[in-house]
Amino acid sequence: MYECPVNHPALPALFDPTIPDNPVLWAVLKARHAGRTLVDDIQSPTQCVLRTDAVLTFASHQVTQAFLEEAIAFFTQAGPVWLVWPQAISAKLLEPGAALSVQRVEFYDYDARSKVLAGLRGSLPDGFEIRPIDRHLLERCEWRSDMEFYCGSLENFLANGMGLCLMQGDEIIVEAYVSSFGDRTAEIGAVTREAYRGRGYASIACAYLIEACEQRGYQPYWSCDADNLASIQVARKLGFRHEQAYQILEYSPLS
Repeated sequence: MYECPVNHPALPALFDPTIPDNPVLWAVLKARHAGRTLVDDIQSPTQCVLRTDAVLTFASHQVTQAFLEEAIAFFTQAGPVWLVWPQAISAKLLEPGAALSVQRVEFYDYDARSKVLAGLRGSLPDGFEIRPIDRHLLERCEWRSDMEFYCGSLENFLANGMGLCLMQGDEIIVEAYVSSFGDRTAEIGAVTREAYRGRGYASIACAYLIEACEQRGYQPYWSCDADNLASIQVARKLGFRHEQAYQILEYSPLS
């Protein structure tokens, strides 16, 4: 087992491009976010386990049980490991023992010609506006620390992520983010200030964010915990055509 650079040219072909949380994986492979990789051969790798600095961890197509378990043991020396565990992997490998299994759901594939998103953008209430998140606005955002964690720094978020705020005057109502631009997909999410929840504002903000993703050539991707019913409701309202369950297996760092 060897550690190799995340931009090794052979690594992208080893991974399923549609694996859950794939924008996060590809953001590392394209060196937009930081991470570490373990391979079986430096020159011509056939197996790889990749851990992002935000601790999400991915296994390649042909990874063996022994290689996966050895990689988990290695990475837990540095910190937590959250292993993405889709059904395709669980069909061929035994689930390594984990401290916690988190049930997740992903949403992807939508009809760009659908009238759903246009209708949401057309429902922007009077007195509200959409503003891009710049450095100044980011200082006031509720998910500021989340973007710092997922992107490695606020500077990296501003350089390699994207955000919009739904605002009423100078008040932030909704923050909508792309935390990771992957290969062809962009991980999106939103948070609504507590006093304004339940009014459909997050869907409106995300409709504008999806339009901004389209302009950059990316399709939106959404994921959340399976018990986050509010997030699931927003994803369904946005018109994603595919919804699929998966797990994240959490491993604690070695003490």
